[in-house]
Amino acid sequence: MSKQNITYNQIDFVVKAPRFRIVFSYMSDKGVAFVREYLLRLLKVTPCKPAQIAQYFGFNQYETEVALADLESNKWIIWQDNGLIALSAEGQRLFQDNQESPHIPALKECGGEYRMELLDSNFLKKNDRDKNRQHAIELVIEPRVLSESSEIAQKTFQNRFRQLIEDEIVEVKNEVGEIEKDISLYKIDVIEPKGAPDYFRFTQQFELLPETGQAKERNDVPIITHQENIQQAITAQLEKFYRHDNLRELRNSMAEISDDDTLKVLFGGTLDFNEFLKVYQEHEQQNGLHFLGQIYHQETLFEQINKILDNLNKISPKKLYWLAPNDIYWGKQRKIHDKIQNLIDKQENGYDFHLYLPLTSERNQHEKQEWLNQFRDISDKVLYGFCEGFLDGNTEILFLEDKFAVVCYHAKLSSYPVTLPIGFMTTNIRQVNHIISLAKNYLSSPLFPNKNEDEIGPKDFGLLSTE
Repeated sequence: MSKQNITYNQIDFVVKAPRFRIVFSYMSDKGVAFVREYLLRLLKVTPCKPAQIAQYFGFNQYETEVALADLESNKWIIWQDNGLIALSAEGQRLFQDNQESPHIPALKECGGEYRMELLDSNFLKKNDRDKNRQHAIELVIEPRVLSESSEIAQKTFQNRFRQLIEDEIVEVKNEVGEIEKDISLYKIDVIEPKGAPDYFRFTQQFELLPETGQAKERNDVPIITHQENIQQAITAQLEKFYRHDNLRELRNSMAEISDDDTLKVLFGGTLDFNEFLKVYQEHEQQNGLHFLGQIYHQETLFEQINKILDNLNKISPKKLYWLAPNDIYWGKQRKIHDKIQNLIDKQENGYDFHLYLPLTSERNQHEKQEWLNQFRDISDKVLYGFCEGFLDGNTEILFLEDKFAVVCYHAKLSSYPVTLPIGFMTTNIRQVNHIISLAKNYLSSPLFPNKNEDEIGPKDFGLLSTE
């Protein structure tokens, strides 16, 4: 196992990205067409020196030279002996019938549908947008930004037009179907919102340094240029979700499971990577697997699980249960969908799959609906609810009767900005049966032990959806 930066969690974030229909006029030649009109208007009023033009428009020397070279190349201006720049005869003819605006030739029109995320106003490529916000943490947008999104999109589209062309977000084709690169925006003719917003989705890797076990600073989001507000929004959301350290509770959970190994790895409140490597190698020698990160990120683990599932005896079906932890970061990554769907698809091999999701109470319809929305692309016939609090809500269990058990602890430690998941897989039948008995005993135990069991149900709430 490499000693480079170690990824201990991966989380998807989403930002609302409204769709806009934008129609704009452009000129397909070199220059700065968007300032032509106003520069020509100024020179119609009075001849000016370059320094006066620079001061009036707020240009630097280079921008002034480019703007003037553009007009000169079209023969619309002349240089006078006194150093002033004035309209040429051709430039004067642009103002037909003494109208205020010049009639600039070769304007063309183009339109399309574009998405812009609302935190840093990045327009998005097709592959960088998503139709849904499932399995992700949504970053907060200020109400003012939501209400003014069309105005923000128009201003951003104008200011970043050249960059949008270079990034191939805006594509304009000429008469023969070739993409034109050398064009200039003249004006936006139409901008209007279109339907429900899409989302900008990106995965944030959370890493630690193996030498010290300390958390590494977050990496930039690689697919966008502007991200200051996005990074601030991530920080604010993580601070909002912060909970006290649960190392003491984890020790109790590890004692219940009879797991001494993982405690050594987290003993000092940070991950001891050298100790982790020792435990990893010991489990490997015993045909087990010790891992760091969410269960659904463990490709090697699922390779082992799939081998077991592909060789089951269909005559005697078994129970395959997955008990989720009470952790805000669990399931916040699209990879979980594929892993769950894989387990559903293989049920014909000879097992019955239940995904158990924690609820504060059986009657909490809001929480049930949240889970159903989160897993709406998954068959609701496998989605079950159970009373949160199994092993203090910090321990996740995935097991197949008589075959294997996977345990994942969700450590909340002040050293890390998000939960650090760490766990193991075992096929040792004695250990497997012990872990399964903990889970089954919890699910079948009454909600309130001191009350008549006939009057109160077990902590297994059954199917989330009763329809």
